[in-house]
Amino acid sequence: MRRLTIFFLMLFICAAPCMASEHDATQRAIAEYTNENYEEALSLLLAIRGKEASDPTALYYIGLCHKQTGNYEAAATSLAAALKSRSAVKDASLELIAVLINLERYEDAMEWVLWAEKNKVRPTETAYQKGMILSKLKRYQEARQALENARNGVPENDQQVDLQIAVALAEEGKIQEARASLKAIVTRYPGSEVASFVQEYEQSLAAAALRKKWSIVANLNYQYDDNMFLKSKVPGASTETRNENSGGLNESLRIEYDQPISETWSNNFQYAVQNASNFRTSSYNMINHSVTYSNIWQTDQLIIALPLNLSQTLLDKKGYSYQYAFKPAITIPFTSEHIGQVSLGASRREMLQEATSTEQNRNAVIYSGQLSYITLFAGDRGMLNLHLDGAYEHTEGYEWRNTTAKAGIDLLLPVTESTRLILTTEGSIQEYFENSSGRKDSIITASAAINQKLSSYLYLNVQYAYTRALSNVDLYDYQRNVITSGIELRF
Repeated sequence: MRRLTIFFLMLFICAAPCMASEHDATQRAIAEYTNENYEEALSLLLAIRGKEASDPTALYYIGLCHKQTGNYEAAATSLAAALKSRSAVKDASLELIAVLINLERYEDAMEWVLWAEKNKVRPTETAYQKGMILSKLKRYQEARQALENARNGVPENDQQVDLQIAVALAEEGKIQEARASLKAIVTRYPGSEVASFVQEYEQSLAAAALRKKWSIVANLNYQYDDNMFLKSKVPGASTETRNENSGGLNESLRIEYDQPISETWSNNFQYAVQNASNFRTSSYNMINHSVTYSNIWQTDQLIIALPLNLSQTLLDKKGYSYQYAFKPAITIPFTSEHIGQVSLGASRREMLQEATSTEQNRNAVIYSGQLSYITLFAGDRGMLNLHLDGAYEHTEGYEWRNTTAKAGIDLLLPVTESTRLILTTEGSIQEYFENSSGRKDSIITASAAINQKLSSYLYLNVQYAYTRALSNVDLYDYQRNVITSGIELRF
């Protein structure tokens, strides 16, 4: 026993100089670090035990040296090791969190925030780092709450906290603006007329940006049509003898209600009515009623809209047709300015006027699809929409069965703060593959419109629309020019 005691005493005496030497080297390294000689400090620390230092303090300072010299991966490794040892250097957690933020490893950083909170490591600084991470993760409301907990009464610190809260609020505002832009795109009914889509986007964006649940848009327009009967350009092809030029009034009303259900789910209701009346003849006067209900699921990565639509058309105050449709749409925001959208749907149309023959019966099931690429610019006030559309109309009478393929470009251009220019163009090919005449139409449409804001609620609209239909059946070969001018009220 006596010999064993003497052995351990001798071992301690021999090891003591080494331990003292290692301690002295660590202290010299810390002194070099304090004097901002980071490379010299790192060399001393790595040389302590053959570049495999296990002392938590040494590991901590090795991590600090790597951080100061920009080697964040090595810094993260050393700081994590300093925290995992038995006598952990708790302050290393805040340094490690800062390094992980620089490496954009936000989830890993959040794990060490939770560790620091549990071990009560400098609570206000931990709260500040937590707020920074949550901002990076776009969880802005939680970020603001964490940053509020970072206040300590020191003016310089609290000013920095206020600055980061302001940044979080600004970023959250951008997210809300982006959500408003997306909502304006999603809530339009897939398959609506191209010219109206861009205009409705601009209208809906204004309402969504203000987070209005209700929005009402009313229009009163004078319209001049130089070919209201769609008279053929081919001499002798049409039996129509009446003057095809006509003026008229066009009134419309759209009421929209947006009902948020949760963070991701919402309902959207729309009712629209349009009345087109001609001065020359009432037989072409048309009234259309439309009701749309959409259930919408929205996240920052994906939006799914499930719209149900029911519409009815009256011609000369008599029932002409009604149609009901379901056209789900998926919208994918690649970035806040670049958006993709795809929709597929089916609808049923019933004609309320008796067909002249079984072959001419236009009751139909219509299958349709649309693919769009949308880019937003000028603070989302401008939009470019590229779209491809396809449809198959299976009518009960084989004479009207057809397929349609379309391609178009729409542009919403903010000229000034109160003036918008809307340009659209579209080309389509419509083939009646069972028609006895082998009918095939190629149709080109183009329009240009100016929307001028006169006051908070009042707008002026002027539009020119051109249509040229080329058909191998002379009766359907025509040209049309329409000029529309009027006022618009938005509430």
